[in-house]
Amino acid sequence: MEQLNVSFKLKGIELNALNLNQPKIPLNSERGYSFNIDVEHRINLEEKLVIVSTTIDLIHEADKQIHASIKTSCIFLVENMQDFNSASDFVKLPDQFIVTLNSISLSTTRGIMFSQFKGTFMHNVFLPIVNPTALNTGKTFVE
Repeated sequence: MEQLNVSFKLKGIELNALNLNQPKIPLNSERGYSFNIDVEHRINLEEKLVIVSTTIDLIHEADKQIHASIKTSCIFLVENMQDFNSASDFVKLPDQFIVTLNSISLSTTRGIMFSQFKGTFMHNVFLPIVNPTALNTGKTFVE
């Protein structure tokens, strides 16, 4: 299969939602969290944009409550978007490119979480390193 190069750049970063839910139980410093991570890809062919929306819920392991959630978007301009457009309602982006977008978006969200959680009860809770390959969708819906 032919290797396709993708010409892209980061066009924008948005904080779409941030929720902190004060826990109903006293918290100690050694508390654990599970992270529910959802990554969605949307494409605007006309504008040559790929929008990667990342939503993360932080679930406290002891009380099973969502103590915080965040939703961000990283907006990428793909100069050669036409190379990936098919006749159907889908665009097939190279798998490695999707992994790259997922990695950039997760890392950006991690930084936003650190910044937004600073000074709150969630200050020392960090998004762990996540394998972006596990979030690979392969196809992206065109808006």
